[in-house]
Amino acid sequence: MTFNEQNTIEQYVISKLTGQKTGSAGDGARPKYAETVQWKYVSADDLGRNESEVIIEKMLKDALIRINPEVRALPERADEVIYKLRAILLSVNDVGLVKANEEFTKWLQGEKTMPFGENNQHVPVRLIDFDKLSNNSLLRQTNIRLSAV
Repeated sequence: MTFNEQNTIEQYVISKLTGQKTGSAGDGARPKYAETVQWKYVSADDLGRNESEVIIEKMLKDALIRINPEVRALPERADEVIYKLRAILLSVNDVGLVKANEEFTKWLQGEKTMPFGENNQHVPVRLIDFDKLSNNSLLRQTNIRLSAV
């Protein structure tokens, strides 16, 4: 039997977070934290990107505009942020995976700033709205396959 993430854990997690029954994935009861966030499962085929692409740019741009007032005021600023994030991904071979992950984590935690404020004042840019979790779109796609011998 071939074990993979889908038939061992993925369907169970999808069921728990969305409340949707997915075959033998469990009872579908949602945990308390899932009630404050709208979880939606999107299959890999429906994401509109290649497996090798790390960022779903359309969704990221929409989120940047939605949760950052300075970006909402001038939506083209979202492209500047996406450019910076792409640069981190491209820098992996030069700076190493650990350093690139540390930099990306700073963006995820809202620690990075851009000159989007009045008189080009630097303001924090949020990729995740930690204050109002329902403003976030949470997706997961996996392509990891495990095999048992």
